[in-house]
Amino acid sequence: MSNSSPAGLVREFHVAFGLDARSRPTEVPAELAAHRGELLAEEAAEVAEVAVAGPLDRLAHELADVVYVAYGTALVHGIDLDAVIAEVHRSNMSKLGLDGEVARRADGKVLKGEHYAAPDVTAVLRRQGWVPGGA
Repeated sequence: MSNSSPAGLVREFHVAFGLDARSRPTEVPAELAAHRGELLAEEAAEVAEVAVAGPLDRLAHELADVVYVAYGTALVHGIDLDAVIAEVHRSNMSKLGLDGEVARRADGKVLKGEHYAAPDVTAVLRRQGWVPGGA
């Protein structure tokens, strides 16, 4: 049962190796949450290390590792990360002005315009079965 989406591939890995793979958003023990945070920090540091100096194939590998560990962390918490990403994308697209203009910071970062609508990640997680403060 292989699924070529990042979420499906990472689920396949977690199941094959006996790692946590929850199916609905769940608070996890602090030790597990901290471990996942450490894994993400390690991968992000590796991206930062090669981002400027390369080589490009190593950067691509490290970026893939960040995504892989991020999807794994979402899976450990039972979060459908694809749905959350879709909501963040919806929000990001609202940064575009009605006139099609894009406001940017001096370094090129896209800024929030007057029609920006923040992502409602809480609603996405509730649709996935999360009950804030619940069991």
